[in-house]
Amino acid sequence: MNKNKHLHAIVPHRGVNAGKSRLAAVLTDAGRARLNRWLLDRTLAVASAWLGDAARCVVVSPCEVTLALARKAGATTLLEQSGAINLNAALAQAAAHAAIQGAQRVLILPCDLPRLDVAALRALDAVPVADCDGDVVIAPDRHHQGTNALLVNGHVREFAFGADSYARHMAQGSARGVRTVACVHPALAFDLDTADDFAEWCASDDAPHEFLAGLPRARNFPPAAVSAGPASLA
Repeated sequence: MNKNKHLHAIVPHRGVNAGKSRLAAVLTDAGRARLNRWLLDRTLAVASAWLGDAARCVVVSPCEVTLALARKAGATTLLEQSGAINLNAALAQAAAHAAIQGAQRVLILPCDLPRLDVAALRALDAVPVADCDGDVVIAPDRHHQGTNALLVNGHVREFAFGADSYARHMAQGSARGVRTVACVHPALAFDLDTADDFAEWCASDDAPHEFLAGLPRARNFPPAAVSAGPASLA
């Protein structure tokens, strides 16, 4: 459990049906919806266990189904403003909301990290930074191109998620005159972006094989084998 009551997590989510559109080559629409639900449930379970308070998880989404699922998990929910032009605008909205709730630092935690666990978040939070100076901790993807988690001062409203976000977040930190420190962790580095990522996850020992075997697949993608259950949250 994280004892810092002024640390909040922000979990953006495109929607149960809209998320993970790049996996349409391997999963049917129904399969992607079930995967999006699973990822949301797991992300909130891990973040809540780490924070010790589900209400300090802020889920921002334009999807009412997503928000209902998040509320059921005890999270704080925020309907994405209709004027939000992209993910970064939605994150700015959520960061402002978290600040009103007392957040002094916020963790931006995308909802596509199937191996996320509490140990990974503890490792991220253990990176030494000068909180009062607004230093940033960033968890890159395994290609060091994207950003899979971002820990920033609660006053930050500018984000750079999208293409080459790792380099862009590094540049943003420099422009603000703060240190940006990388936290490279295997559970944070692996995300589900492409069909190849999904195939790799399905073949791994730590995947929830029974769940994956039940996902409706696209015509040319074989079902996963059934073996072990889902990985631990610890």
